[in-house]
Amino acid sequence: MTPRVPACLAALAALLAGCNAVPDKPNPAPTHKARPRAVASPAPRSPAERLADALRVVPPGDGRYTFGKDDKLLDTPFGPVLLRHGHAPDAGHPEGGVIAAYYLREQQGRFELARAYPEAAMSGSFGDLAKWSVSDKFATLPVLVVEGGGTWQGCTVSDTDLIELRPTGPASLASITTIFDDSGMEQDNPQSLTGSLTDIVRDRSFTVRYQGTRSFAERYVRRGDRFVLEGGESQIPGC
Repeated sequence: MTPRVPACLAALAALLAGCNAVPDKPNPAPTHKARPRAVASPAPRSPAERLADALRVVPPGDGRYTFGKDDKLLDTPFGPVLLRHGHAPDAGHPEGGVIAAYYLREQQGRFELARAYPEAAMSGSFGDLAKWSVSDKFATLPVLVVEGGGTWQGCTVSDTDLIELRPTGPASLASITTIFDDSGMEQDNPQSLTGSLTDIVRDRSFTVRYQGTRSFAERYVRRGDRFVLEGGESQIPGC
């Protein structure tokens, strides 16, 4: 028969066992750092929004020209360039139209005006030029192609001007007579010629092919900062 343990001795044994127990270790605090919240980048602007923003930073002009709705915003290797076509509504015969060029800086979605060239190209008569465009065919940098002309004392002449948009500003590459008609002043042997620019090799050469009273071609080659006519003198007569 197992001897009975007095109640006081059993309580003492339980107390001693509790003193030797190892307490539970507290859970360690998390060591990872909270991740910063991602900042949403602004949504990209549409071409129309960028054009509207660019127009806000250019000067209004001196009032001589009215600018139409054919503005162009170019992204060039040296930054954005805004091109504007202006015409003079009440101009006389000798006055032409204009292409203005504004070199911009774009930072954090905003434009700043760097340099202004209000008469980067001028051509035509009666306050306007015939047409204009931007081409990447003639040079590595963008080239303005501006056409304009008029009639003087019965002789009609139209020129095509090539203007390169360089980091230092717009610069003339060449000016070519592409329309000639002296039938209004020459009664015996009038000439009518129309030329088109073909066989374009970027930064090297192009050819102007003429049709009309007679047919011939003239080749221009790039030498330094300009395209020059081989042979040095055009077959197009003067007025």
